[in-house]
Amino acid sequence: MKPSVRIEVYSPSRRESWDAFVRRSKNGTFLFFRDYMEYHGDRLVDHSLLLWDDKAELIALLPANRRGADLESHAGLTYGGFVTDERMKVPRMLEVFRRTLEFLRAEGFRRLVYKTVPSIYHRVPAEEDRYALFRCGARLYRRDVLTVAVPSRPVGFQERRRR
Repeated sequence: MKPSVRIEVYSPSRRESWDAFVRRSKNGTFLFFRDYMEYHGDRLVDHSLLLWDDKAELIALLPANRRGADLESHAGLTYGGFVTDERMKVPRMLEVFRRTLEFLRAEGFRRLVYKTVPSIYHRVPAEEDRYALFRCGARLYRRDVLTVAVPSRPVGFQERRRR
């Protein structure tokens, strides 16, 4: 049986496809454009992944770097995780994780260190990856605090801070 998800390691020949997918994604931000990611090229070994369906359509990206036997959803970025578009649903994400973990094992990786994209940055709600992490038995190793300033709702300063 032909696998329904094919995985490819990023190469510069895929730059245009990568950036176009980030632009139309439901959870991609400027951090995932190749120009921004390649800023870290001198200190991290890029090992980003492109995931294709059986019709050769791009269905997900994983900005990532290799660190020894670990694949990190990009250590040079504040957040990471699978970048997807509105076609991504839970069953497909479960398949994406299953195939990615198989691919990484076959490539000799020991561990996937995965950072999610904070939901505040999603254009469309997208937490299929969090459910897939749960289903795969992932272990939470850290939780970060996110502070977001919304211009239409300014936060007041304490009086002593003004002084």
